[in-house]
Amino acid sequence: MPKLDPAKPLSRSVPDVARHHLDTAIEQMDEQRNGIETAVHQTRKHLKRVRALIRLVEHCDPKHMKPIRRALSEAARGLSEVRDATALVECAESLASYLEGRKAGDMARPLKEAVERRRDLLALEAPSLTRLTDPVIAACRQAAQGLEKASFGHHGEAAETLAEGRSRNHRKARATLEVCHHGGHPEAFHDLRKCAQATVFQAAFLADAWPFAMAAEAAEAKVLTDVLGHEHDLEVLNILLHSEPHLFGAIADRDRLAELIMERRAALRHDAMTIAARLYPDGAKREAKRFAALWKLAAAKK
Repeated sequence: MPKLDPAKPLSRSVPDVARHHLDTAIEQMDEQRNGIETAVHQTRKHLKRVRALIRLVEHCDPKHMKPIRRALSEAARGLSEVRDATALVECAESLASYLEGRKAGDMARPLKEAVERRRDLLALEAPSLTRLTDPVIAACRQAAQGLEKASFGHHGEAAETLAEGRSRNHRKARATLEVCHHGGHPEAFHDLRKCAQATVFQAAFLADAWPFAMAAEAAEAKVLTDVLGHEHDLEVLNILLHSEPHLFGAIADRDRLAELIMERRAALRHDAMTIAARLYPDGAKREAKRFAALWKLAAAKK
């Protein structure tokens, strides 16, 4: 994955890195070499990277950059149903071992078959490929053009700009974690996952300044992202269990399944909050100053 270059002004390096991911997303949508599901999954990942990159510098020119980020988010949302149906199948597969351990292994196969049937039905009812892909391609092209015109502040303040971008994500994660600790709504855990995803991508973009620390931070944030991703998929599965019970007719005791899903979600939430507390400790200001100094040092060495 391309990184930001400490020796280059942000007005060059940010649009360059963004364009790489936007062009790759367009290529995925255009060619779909490995099928539409893979193309959608890869495209959404590239759009997430660009949004995380924009968040690093958005505070320099919010009126210009925020609409670009939101347009990319809206474009990705249009692809979500294709990916979400597949994610539920993966969720059912990963839940199987847990059900087995709770002496409910007989539910695993009919559960997987139910979400597979739903995925296949949604695929038949899906809009035409052009209706899915054209808005995404257009949003990517507009974003690439828009970032070329954005303001990124003074070149000499790049280190402080990036440090502030990191700190903003850190502060948001801390505030969201506090909500989670007080019995937060499922949306709070979803927001915490977004912060963790941003941390993964931002650490990769900034690796030249602090390679080992950024790699460790990205690795832990990825674990948090995966835990919260599984918890979110279980939430969706639980909602589906109640909203479309006809899909799960082969499962004799759906109430028991719902209970086990909630039990598993509670355990995942506990694990996630433990990881997040470690990943986002107090002392963000000190870390920001350290990062800014290291970014300047990396720029001077180039």
